[in-house]
Amino acid sequence: MGRSRVRRRPDGLFVALGLAAGLCAAGAWAQPAARVTLDADAQRRLGLAVRPLEKVQRSAEIDAFAKVLDPAPLAQSESDLETAEAAAAASRGEADRTARLHASGGSVSAKDAEAAQSQARQDALKVVDLRQQIALTWGPGVGRLSQAARRRLVAGLVSGRIALVHVDTHNNEGQAGARHVKVDVGDDSVRGDVIGPARQAEPRLQSSGLIVEVAGRDAMLLSVGLTQSAHIEQASSQTGVLAPRAAVIRLRGFDWVYVEAAPTVFERRLLVDPVAEADGFFVAKGLAAGDRVVVAGADELLAAELARPGGAG
Repeated sequence: MGRSRVRRRPDGLFVALGLAAGLCAAGAWAQPAARVTLDADAQRRLGLAVRPLEKVQRSAEIDAFAKVLDPAPLAQSESDLETAEAAAAASRGEADRTARLHASGGSVSAKDAEAAQSQARQDALKVVDLRQQIALTWGPGVGRLSQAARRRLVAGLVSGRIALVHVDTHNNEGQAGARHVKVDVGDDSVRGDVIGPARQAEPRLQSSGLIVEVAGRDAMLLSVGLTQSAHIEQASSQTGVLAPRAAVIRLRGFDWVYVEAAPTVFERRLLVDPVAEADGFFVAKGLAAGDRVVVAGADELLAAELARPGGAG
């Protein structure tokens, strides 16, 4: 779905709103195309410019939703684990020293050597336990990260350069083998990498979910607890066109462009299920490669249409 429609959420209210928005879009699409006729002089006065659309390919996507996770428990677990690893290394070294001293007939008794060995085993088991807790809480993908990778992740979470999100779809649709997810932020989206499956399910969607790492400047916008629409990228691709941002106008809650139907005729068309991209909005239907859209003066063209009797009705 595009930014102009409410995406599917686990809450029944959002589902109802999404259906209502879809019906509204269908109604807007079904209406006769609005046309504006302007001669060449009028077009020059309005500063109109047109550009043909080109065919583009993009990865197919499954609509999902993302909830930003609280990173504090992971940061605490990482701190606990590093403390435990340091203690385990120290006790392992102490056990080795006492064992050597006892074997060489030094001043260390068998009892002390055995106690040092026992402490080393306990500390090693604590490290194993903390690693397992991370994997059980955050999923196997996070659990498999190396120490350096975990430190990088936690440092990024603390600085705001990284956000972790739990991404879900109805009945796990599109989650198997997923590698990248786009999370909507305002009118744009940010791309995140799938770390692995989650361990906490979303019961209302019957979704086990994915743990996704979103990195970059926009990660700071993903505040803890925030829910956003998201899109899981698929291996297949879609063919469509990219409507430039300069061509897009907003009317009645939807996105439109003006297409040059003839040298003096401009037709306003709805963007059907637009998907925000860096340079515009991808659409797979309703527009075609070669369509000449107004990229300068679209707002003025809309004003001219609205000024007509019954304009934009």
